[in-house]
Amino acid sequence: MNSVPKIAVVTGAAGGFGREIVRYLLKEGFYVAATDTCKERLYQLPDYTQDAENLQLLIMDVADLDSIRQAAEDISERFPNGQIAVLVNNAGIFERTPILFSDCYDRVRKTFEINLLGTYYCTSIFARYMVKHKFGRIINISSIAGTWGAALASAYAASKAGMIAAAQSWARELAPFGVCVNAIAPGVFQTNMLDQAEPKGPSFVEKQLVDFIPARRLGSPKDVAELVLFLASCQTDYLNGTVFTLDGALQIGTVETTLME
Repeated sequence: MNSVPKIAVVTGAAGGFGREIVRYLLKEGFYVAATDTCKERLYQLPDYTQDAENLQLLIMDVADLDSIRQAAEDISERFPNGQIAVLVNNAGIFERTPILFSDCYDRVRKTFEINLLGTYYCTSIFARYMVKHKFGRIINISSIAGTWGAALASAYAASKAGMIAAAQSWARELAPFGVCVNAIAPGVFQTNMLDQAEPKGPSFVEKQLVDFIPARRLGSPKDVAELVLFLASCQTDYLNGTVFTLDGALQIGTVETTLME
């Protein structure tokens, strides 16, 4: 990185992925603006990292344009010598939305507002700072549900598919300004969202799936954070418009083999 401090804006920073992403970026020397709607969990972040001097905590609702605009102004004030160079669109929710149930329409709307519209709003506002300096890295945290679909959670799957399509569209739109946009599609990970997706809990999911994952384990937030750090630090502008499936090769699957001695 050059002499101007690089600022990374992370949405949903208080969640499972978000906390690790913040920690990895701080460790690499980024100034981090950690944003979330949950004040209690957000203010626990300084205790989670050893590099809190470069961390600023901001309450921001990705579904509220005024909230995002205010956060952008606050970030500029708190890091007056920094340059907003990275945006990690990580904020998201999971809701069960069976298509035959009419009582879930509010959950459908909320899912799209946070997962997809929130990503759109944040990118629209923070990308302007990047275009001004002719450099930026935008990373959308999507899901394999966005490529596979998800029974009983079509709104979630559709919102995540939208994040992938948006990343590819913005990659074309913003490339002339030195801004690269990529997406990460995590598979099955050990987070609180997994508890919401599977009422029987992560241990049940692990028993059901681990034999089909060549990596022989569920994903860890650290896996996502490492890939985010790579994309945020990468200097080449040729890595653009790509979707990184991060699932331990689950989509490929595995076949039992006997090793020959």
